[in-house]
Amino acid sequence: MPPADPPPPEPSAESSPADRTAAGDDRPLAELPPAGFWDTLYGRRSIRRFLDEPVPRDLIDQVLHAGIWAPSSCNYQMWDVVAVDDPALGERLGRLSTQLANAPVNLVVSYGRDFSTEGWANIQSASAMIQNMSLAAHALGLGTFWITQLGDAEEVRELVGLPRDRVVIAALALGFPKSAPKSAPPRRPLTQVTHYNRYAGTAIPSSVDPADWTPELLAIYQRARVLNGLRHNKPRPWEVRALEQFLDAFAPEGEGRWLDVLPCTGIVTELLSRRAKGYTFDVVERTPEVAEFVAKRTRPRAGVHVWPDSVPPEASYDVISCLFRLEGLAPADRPKLVADMKRWLRPGGRILVGYTSRRSFHLLTESLRRRRGGPGGVEYVLAPDPNIGPFEALGPHEVEALFTGVGLRVEQRLGLQAVPQREEIEFRTRNFGGGKRRVARLLGRALGWVERLPGMERRRGRFQFLSVRG
Repeated sequence: MPPADPPPPEPSAESSPADRTAAGDDRPLAELPPAGFWDTLYGRRSIRRFLDEPVPRDLIDQVLHAGIWAPSSCNYQMWDVVAVDDPALGERLGRLSTQLANAPVNLVVSYGRDFSTEGWANIQSASAMIQNMSLAAHALGLGTFWITQLGDAEEVRELVGLPRDRVVIAALALGFPKSAPKSAPPRRPLTQVTHYNRYAGTAIPSSVDPADWTPELLAIYQRARVLNGLRHNKPRPWEVRALEQFLDAFAPEGEGRWLDVLPCTGIVTELLSRRAKGYTFDVVERTPEVAEFVAKRTRPRAGVHVWPDSVPPEASYDVISCLFRLEGLAPADRPKLVADMKRWLRPGGRILVGYTSRRSFHLLTESLRRRRGGPGGVEYVLAPDPNIGPFEALGPHEVEALFTGVGLRVEQRLGLQAVPQREEIEFRTRNFGGGKRRVARLLGRALGWVERLPGMERRRGRFQFLSVRG
């Protein structure tokens, strides 16, 4: 056994809990279960549903013990973890963030506020600790979920009694899994993410401006997002309601062939196919993988095409829909897609278009969200959810000009949701403090009266829909 002074080397894989106790931790641990490193590494999953039962503290201690063996900047180890297993305190944390309300235990990880801030070494150190704890939990038969959306991190710090000189980095939900994914989401190929000596790839843009994206990069990005789970892209009630109102007003009856253009996630395609049961559906996407992903959501299974390489034959469809997809295309690509849709449309057929209006409240709410530090980046440009990738709201005149410019005519217009809906306000403010949330709800009720003004939705509705005739 190495002496206590100087410090011993890091324990080997064969070291026992007793070795680790002598190496600096004064809490003895129970005998650990056997677990192979690679099985643990490849078997770990993010768990979103936990059993409603407490986790014994000896198991929590073993998870924490694994955490303190993580590397830290300059070996300062300026981390502190508060393990919250008190249901009452957990409920209070859950009011700050719904993600903190899912597990019987939340491990709130903090680091010294002014230690190792250069190069974000403090965040790196805390992240190494969280990774260690995640792997240890899996080896012990527990599940974890890494939480970065804490609501107000300073309120979290105060609730768990951490001093001012500790900054909360993240939390780790911990508990016995209620359900776990049987297989891991596919990983990007190693050849795409690794480079020897010098970067040799083509980077996905960080910009949300569609003009900064080539069609090839957008196809790669959306393929990766669709095939890796789309957990952030659930349809919202207010958006589903808008789509239902649009279909009530515009959806044709009878039978025929229907093409859904660039459906991406297929959530809207599935809704369309349920409502228009007399139609046979096809989809056209940028990659065959995404097209096949969407096709599985329809009954019967949709036919697939790839744009622009393997497009549908001319004059094949009675109805074509392009819902909230023009916004993600580079401006130069929009006229080409519209011209292609005209070629695919049968004489007398209809094109159904949906887009987010630049003349609505949308730009204001996006600006406010960014200002208060809300989620940013390409993957969170979801307007309306579940759009994925670059996005810009469009002006009504420019959208209509795309279609009239190729000889089509607009026969119907519909504008919806001129103000944020009550469900949206509830969702967007769910992590606010109680007072701010009440004010937001009162404002939402007041705005509801504004929306009832004559012509307000038609002129200022966030969601705009068109029916275009060939």
